[in-house]
Amino acid sequence: MKLEPGMIIIEIGPGKGSYTKAIAKSVLPEGKVYAIDIQDSVINYLKKKIEKENITNIIPKIDDVYNLSFEDECVDRILMIACLPEIPEPIRALKEFKRVLKPNGLISLSEMLPDPDYPRRKTEKKWAEEAGFELDEEFGNWFIYQLNFRKKIKR
Repeated sequence: MKLEPGMIIIEIGPGKGSYTKAIAKSVLPEGKVYAIDIQDSVINYLKKKIEKENITNIIPKIDDVYNLSFEDECVDRILMIACLPEIPEPIRALKEFKRVLKPNGLISLSEMLPDPDYPRRKTEKKWAEEAGFELDEEFGNWFIYQLNFRKKIKR
């Protein structure tokens, strides 16, 4: 994801926060990771975990992927791991992510085959293209993959 100190990151659907912690460490000292979910239980668990571990640059919060509480073009990276297919309107959510992403920002989508909602790469590529993104890089294989997208450059 080409993380650098000072970046502002949004992780959608942080789960237990394993990746959240690794990302937060990568953007220290001034960077922040906003861990967003719609479930109180996920956010409350994460709040307790970061408090116990004294992690100060993770901000867990409830938010709406269709109407994020962030200003336009203020986020460097958005990360989703095995989460986008669970959102009822993925293209609508991606369009909202595009709004908050800085012009040089990246959105990173990762999927793993054991997930019951596993989409094929071409499905996520199609969604992202319809939302105004273009593929920057891709990694992995049929079992697990990561797709990084940038905002489409207007030509």
